Amino acid sequence: MVRQGFRRMKDALAAKLRVAWVADIFDEVSGIITDTEEMYELAQSHGFFWQPVTTYKKPIAPFHIFNPLLPIPTGSFYKGTSMYVPDFLRVVQFFRKNTFNVLVSNTPGVMGMLAMAAAKYLSLPWVDIYHTDIDYYMNDLSNRIVKPFVKNPALFFLKQYQKQADLIFVRTQEFYDLMIKKGHSKEKLRYYPAGVNARHWNPEHGDRAVFETFGIAPEMTVVIFVGRITKVKDIEFLLRYFAEEKPERAVCAVIGGGPEKDGYEKKYAGDNIRFLGVQRGTALQKLYASADLYVLPSASETLGKTVLEAMASGTGVVVSDKGGPKDYVTDGKNGVIFKAHDYGSFRSAMQRLMADRGKIQELGDNARASIGDHTDEKLFESFTGHIAELV
Repeated sequence: MVRQGFRRMKDALAAKLRVAWVADIFDEVSGIITDTEEMYELAQSHGFFWQPVTTYKKPIAPFHIFNPLLPIPTGSFYKGTSMYVPDFLRVVQFFRKNTFNVLVSNTPGVMGMLAMAAAKYLSLPWVDIYHTDIDYYMNDLSNRIVKPFVKNPALFFLKQYQKQADLIFVRTQEFYDLMIKKGHSKEKLRYYPAGVNARHWNPEHGDRAVFETFGIAPEMTVVIFVGRITKVKDIEFLLRYFAEEKPERAVCAVIGGGPEKDGYEKKYAGDNIRFLGVQRGTALQKLYASADLYVLPSASETLGKTVLEAMASGTGVVVSDKGGPKDYVTDGKNGVIFKAHDYGSFRSAMQRLMADRGKIQELGDNARASIGDHTDEKLFESFTGHIAELV
């Protein structure tokens, strides 16, 4: 009886909501795309009208794509990539034609601003999701000459942009507290933690033979990184460690792409550092579940979805003490936390693990069980329940 009541409640939500999920895309190696795909699949499985929308230079499922009028280079944030500007009137007409009743911005870029303006024009509720640590980008990644002229205006713009939202979803407790400190109302804030598809990412996919495909002996200790290969991810900590320390019988496998990949590959590729390119689907499932350790050195992750994917796959993790991923990690149990921006701290953490391969196995054994409430189903139920309040 309780289950039937819960099902009726979900059916009522599905009938009530017509959601446009609006995002900017910089390139095809993106957590934004992964997040969008997973939410869309959940919406489809529960009968929701839920349409991802963007502008980009080529089709990307499941997005409805608007042809861009012009690109806007993103500069030092995501080197070699651009945001794109669509025809505003065409987008508004699409929103009206499909009778959406909630607009959700998954990024604070051109498409996010467009969604905000369209919501005002069409008198629709508008929801913002705070993914990007703009403060970190302004302080650590901006050009030293440009930063004084863009930092304060950019942060002022972001605050004013977010103040227009009917609800703001924040991915971690750290950033929830930061939003309060910046003067945002608690009434508008909602906690939107990470969720992972524990059916898709699963230790059952483990197959050490997958590494032989890339010339890596299965008996080696394999440490992986998955994502955009860029300065933003502080990936040089990991590459430098393997290049300088050369841990015995261990290989670093870098999975992903992006405009900066070729530069890092040229500098670091070798017998114990392999660049495997972009991997998806079954191949990526096997790589996650077969690896011994997953490392994400980044200090700017508000979410760090790949960390949960690794943990759900039964692989222990190494993360920094800044940003979202540390929220899922219990130091020494399912992973290791090092001090952000401190190569010495990172090196020490890796040295301890390389000297105790049994500890690496222990972290992996504990990882799967520790994902707990961080499942995509629970995330989706919470998210749709909150946005339904606006309709």
